[in-house]
Amino acid sequence: MSQEIVQTVNITGDSVRRGDVISVGGIPHVVADVREVNGRRKLLRFEDGNTYVLPRAMTIEVTRVYIPRRTAAPAQGRMTVPGKAGAQAQPARRMLSAALGARY
Repeated sequence: MSQEIVQTVNITGDSVRRGDVISVGGIPHVVADVREVNGRRKLLRFEDGNTYVLPRAMTIEVTRVYIPRRTAAPAQGRMTVPGKAGAQAQPARRMLSAALGARY
């Protein structure tokens, strides 16, 4: 089961993205859509239907939810044997030489 990380960050209007939670007048709103309008301002449409125009250089505080990615476990059972480097390349070379009519 994955855990969510909730983080509050200060960003400019250029960095707003869908899913951010912005408090306007003390009421939290979830950003549903972000569009650029005249003067590189951002038109924010919230999930509750409200809209807000945000200047690009204005600094605001948003809450973001992150779901951490799982890191891949190291490969099990893949070991190299001394003196056998390139052993897997031999069949591919044979197939290539047969297809091209060349010898390696």
